Amino acid sequence: MVFKKRFFSIRSKVMLFAVVLTVFPLLIVSGFSYFESIRVVRDQTIDLNLINAKQISNNLDLIVSDVNTISLNLIQNREIADFLSTPDPQTRQLDYPRILSVLNDQAFNKKYIYSIYIQDLSETGVDNRGAVNLVPDNRLLQAKAYDGKDSWYFDSVFVQNQEIKVISMIRDIRDINDIGRSLGVLKINVPESAVRELFRTKSKSQEKSLFYLIDQQKNILSALPADRIGSRIEPNLTSPGMDSRTEGDFNATVGGQNYLAIYYRMATQNWYIVELTPYKLISGPGNAIKRVTFYSIAASLAVCVLFIVLFGARVLEPLKRIRELMRQVERENFNLEMKVQGNDEIALLAGSFNRMSHRLNELINEVHVSKLKQKDAELKALEEQINPHFLYNTLDLIYWMSRMEQAYETSVMVNSLSQLFRIGLNSGSRFTTVAKEVEHIEHYILIQQKRYEETIDFSIDLEPKTRDCRVTKMVLQPIVENAIRHGIEPGGGDGRVEIRIFREGDDLVYLVSDDGEGIDGASVQAVLDRPTEKQRGLGLKNIHDRIKLNCGSRYGVEFRSASGQGTAVTVRQPFRKGTVSDV
Repeated sequence: MVFKKRFFSIRSKVMLFAVVLTVFPLLIVSGFSYFESIRVVRDQTIDLNLINAKQISNNLDLIVSDVNTISLNLIQNREIADFLSTPDPQTRQLDYPRILSVLNDQAFNKKYIYSIYIQDLSETGVDNRGAVNLVPDNRLLQAKAYDGKDSWYFDSVFVQNQEIKVISMIRDIRDINDIGRSLGVLKINVPESAVRELFRTKSKSQEKSLFYLIDQQKNILSALPADRIGSRIEPNLTSPGMDSRTEGDFNATVGGQNYLAIYYRMATQNWYIVELTPYKLISGPGNAIKRVTFYSIAASLAVCVLFIVLFGARVLEPLKRIRELMRQVERENFNLEMKVQGNDEIALLAGSFNRMSHRLNELINEVHVSKLKQKDAELKALEEQINPHFLYNTLDLIYWMSRMEQAYETSVMVNSLSQLFRIGLNSGSRFTTVAKEVEHIEHYILIQQKRYEETIDFSIDLEPKTRDCRVTKMVLQPIVENAIRHGIEPGGGDGRVEIRIFREGDDLVYLVSDDGEGIDGASVQAVLDRPTEKQRGLGLKNIHDRIKLNCGSRYGVEFRSASGQGTAVTVRQPFRKGTVSDV
């Protein structure tokens, strides 16, 4: 199956080339810029968030240190120890204002302290702001187990039924005179909102970032958003290396959104500050590059379109005009001329087309005139020749006169000569059939047998299926004539000529061989294959050229001969059935 090649115009090729040449470098440069900008912004975000985390850590360290100092002052205060040691409620009632004054003095001007609470062993307590503190039993046991050391946890206090979220420091109060004796517990409440305020102050992206302050057990002490405070942090918001490293970063996913997370461990309490920044903030510069790339590509395509329009007007339109003129040339209209403009290759092409058109027009006129002259000469030559009908009638008259005079051999030869002329002319047709070609050679053989007094033997081997094949006329007779003149006559006139006609594949083959003297076969074949070699009459070169002209270059005459070994001539033509018009 033959597929027709699809037409692809130069305009489309140039457009495609311009788009590729413009867009691909933009895409490559933009791709590198996009990923590099995200990497740089990511590194900058990590560094900046770690700096913020360290600043928040320093502030928290100051708060924790100050709270520890206050707690040490209070657990060593004699008045508080006496207050907690006094079992008499009335005495306690009298000392209550003085204890509140001590607590207020310690909390004075400390915005990061919401309230200070002390509680005796009977779980009766005093809060300087009147807040209700509910200390769980496990925290009381933990404070006693720490032997006076501080511990921190998330808690809630209530003031006028309003819940206040706090980060509480609790430690056991011991008797100064008897360290092994516990008097109660001290609880200092730091408002959780103060920690969140630290993050809001230090972080520039706090509106969209997530913030967590977690203790060593991964409990959330403070967070943005605040709804997660007091619970354990999810595993996906922590890194496996947090327990062994002071700081680091990792990727996290919250609610289907990707975050860049950093963590920093405080030195005083082993708390972790975790900050998560949305990747969409980090990719902001990359998105700007995307927009710039899109606008650049759009502008480049617009320039490409403008370039193609100008290119089409300047280059493609003349080429299109040349193509249209070439189509007219194909229709044999050679009187054409294209206007030449400019000094580029298109102008040279237009000039060459004009010269070609003019030259073709001249050649066609010359060929036409030459053909007319040739036809005129042929007509004159025909007028000077003997009328074929006159020749046939004359030979027919001689034939009947010979029979009347009982010259039978003469009449046979005259009849053969008449048929030889009649079949050879074949009404002017270039083709005939194998049957007519054999009939023609049989008449020629009859004449030659009379001439050589039957010293030459002739044989014809014809395959019946080849009889109606269409062939070039007047092929066998010149070959047989050459066999007699150049092969048998030089040897004394005795010899044999064999003719075989058969089918070989898709070819019809004549094989004419003789047992004569033979000649140099290579030199004869070289003459046959030489395109410019001219021969007179109906020789082998004439037959060779006529068959190639009628049938194609793969057909023709092959000559094999050697001195003293006879000659064999092979003629190949296509195996085709003939018609009535060929006879």
